[in-house]
Amino acid sequence: MNKLLIGLLTLVLIFGCKDDEPRDPELVIADYIAKEGLNVTTTASGLRYEFQEEGTGDLPVSNSILSLTFTQKLPDGEILSVGTTPSDNYITNQIAGLQEGLRLMKAGSKATFIIPPNIGFGNLRVGDVPANSVLIYEIEVQAISNRIQDEIDQYIEDNSLSVSETPEGLFYVLGEEGGSDRPDINSFVEINYVGRLTNGEIFDQTQDTPAIFALKNLIRGWQIGIPLMGRGGEGILIIPPQLAYGRDGRTGIPGNAVLIFDIELLDF
Repeated sequence: MNKLLIGLLTLVLIFGCKDDEPRDPELVIADYIAKEGLNVTTTASGLRYEFQEEGTGDLPVSNSILSLTFTQKLPDGEILSVGTTPSDNYITNQIAGLQEGLRLMKAGSKATFIIPPNIGFGNLRVGDVPANSVLIYEIEVQAISNRIQDEIDQYIEDNSLSVSETPEGLFYVLGEEGGSDRPDINSFVEINYVGRLTNGEIFDQTQDTPAIFALKNLIRGWQIGIPLMGRGGEGILIIPPQLAYGRDGRTGIPGNAVLIFDIELLDF
């Protein structure tokens, strides 16, 4: 598998078979650290990491794009995936352990991350990754771009918005919070909306009647943002591309587009 398995195996690929009685991941990790002679730091989540190069400049933010090379392997040395040509990756598209690790990396940094299954792919087999796997990532960050965050910041400034941010990098403004009940991923939501690019161009909107959608079928930015409102709530969602249509875009939406949605949640 040639693609970056870090997180490009997205949430939709959470399918697979459960393996029998795996070895304790903590023992696997301890053996690997001893074998490789690593001097690791351990975070509260259980991520272990060691930097070979610290890099320079600022740490990335949620919407940074990291140009990196990588090797993904198992503790026994089996290589699962390699990226020798630098490729652009979003932090919040990755498995939890890599999201945490990549936030520690500056441009020019090089690090080894040891990721236990609880912050990796868990007890499911995903692609070439066996269930209950401890994963080793050797990553080098060539460059960090904040062009998406810069576009979001400029839109917020130009429109004098007072925003909040979610851990995934979604920015939002709630004009009306609505009722105390909130929709969940299994809700059907009835909404009015207008979708714009940051230049103000409208690419989609409801017309005379509200739209009804299954929330689980919508872009991730809506799955995160709409449950922030209750029935009768109104808000603005500023959605980075990794929570929308990504690098490729879709008809009427360019690749890597930041999307602005005015949303009124009527019912669910």
